[in-house]
Amino acid sequence: MAPARARSEPPRLSVVARVEILHWNDVHARFGALARLSARARQVRDAAPHPVLLLDGGDVEDTSVRLSAMTYGVAGWRLLKAAGVDAAVVGNGGLLRYGPAVLPRYAAALGSPPLVCDVETDDGRVLEGTARGRLLDAGDVRVGVVGVTDYYFQYDTLGLRERGRVTAVREEALRLRAEGADVVVLLSHTGVHADRAISWALRGTIDLIVGGHTHHLLLDGDRDEGVPIAQAGCFGEHLGRVVLEVDRTAERPVQVVDMTVEPVAEDAPADPAVLAETERAEADLEAWLDEPLGHLDEEAPHDGDGRSHAAEVVLTALLDRFPAEVGVLIAAHCTDGLPGGAVRRRDVWATTSSPGNPATGTLTGAELRAMLRRGWSEEYAAHAPRTFRFRPFGRLQTVGVDERDGELLVGGEPLDDDRRYSVTGSDLELAPYGGLVAAHPEDVRYDSSVILPEALEAWFSRASGAGSRAARRPGSPASR
Repeated sequence: MAPARARSEPPRLSVVARVEILHWNDVHARFGALARLSARARQVRDAAPHPVLLLDGGDVEDTSVRLSAMTYGVAGWRLLKAAGVDAAVVGNGGLLRYGPAVLPRYAAALGSPPLVCDVETDDGRVLEGTARGRLLDAGDVRVGVVGVTDYYFQYDTLGLRERGRVTAVREEALRLRAEGADVVVLLSHTGVHADRAISWALRGTIDLIVGGHTHHLLLDGDRDEGVPIAQAGCFGEHLGRVVLEVDRTAERPVQVVDMTVEPVAEDAPADPAVLAETERAEADLEAWLDEPLGHLDEEAPHDGDGRSHAAEVVLTALLDRFPAEVGVLIAAHCTDGLPGGAVRRRDVWATTSSPGNPATGTLTGAELRAMLRRGWSEEYAAHAPRTFRFRPFGRLQTVGVDERDGELLVGGEPLDDDRRYSVTGSDLELAPYGGLVAAHPEDVRYDSSVILPEALEAWFSRASGAGSRAARRPGSPASR
């Protein structure tokens, strides 16, 4: 469907009009499943005697899937456009990992702005590349779509702030009504529990909530709340369908006639347009990955359970950005080693595709000692959190710290519990959710403009620039 046309006075419906809304959410880069969903959506659209819109409920991205991770999630948004998605909401999959700078790229890939009204810049502006809501034409019916997304405390470090969700949705819904919307849909990536809570405050303001984020499969929707709620599970396994009837002459002009979800089997037909765009995205990625970045004087292997020379190279790049006495990095940020000699972008991203941001702060010697003992423990190394898609943390990797005869040394001197030490790592090591510190250091700083592979790329560019020698692996003879 095309975006809504500007018109001063919508025609009055002579009969009750039907509009169908197809939806999915939390595809998480299951692009084969997305192609099958898209094929089924086209079948429905081709067969329906009424207008049909297609909405995405957020999180088409996933860092565990190569094509998604190495394109910052952009590939998924290209596929949403190929599938004919009319509107999509900002999820946490891209914004949380890559920051707001990625949103204009999502908009360009989709061909329309992702929607979000309850997160804005800390000076009150709409996030660049996004819109708070949109009007869509569905035959003679105008459908307004408003976007909301879950707020994470890490967004504070990205120059963002949370708006009151009820107020934000009301303001945008009223604006869309004033511009002629017959129906207003809240496209939500806040989870079913938040949707249920907000539905009562928005009764009479919006007509339907199409949700995501918590992966709930609502087989017949939820009609027991202030507003009907739909959600279609996750991973592209189901296509949601909502049928609306619109009668502008009625006391309640919008009625939700039917809410269902259809399972889409793994052997179902796939949409050729989505498959073709996937091939183009893969080809673009391969060309980008083949670009040379620099040289490394010798191979840097990775061992998540022991010493990882690859992690030490990543730490050297982070320390180049944020100089400190100690560098710390959870081994699971890395998945492979680095070759000696010429290094291409694909080598860097094979070593780490982690969306972590460089971070630095100061810890007392006692806090640093506790961090090291915890990070070097077998229990910690074996812990497999959701953070790394249930891969184990591995041994905490360090630069600037030695242990001799059971004594910890920093810069060759015994670790002093009462002294303060500057420490650099990623946002994970210096946050409680990394399990290494009880609280964020008071002076913690983040560089949210880059993620770990970008920091490593930048270091290679500087270390292997014109006229310079090859970058040296930490611990190699010439670097000691």
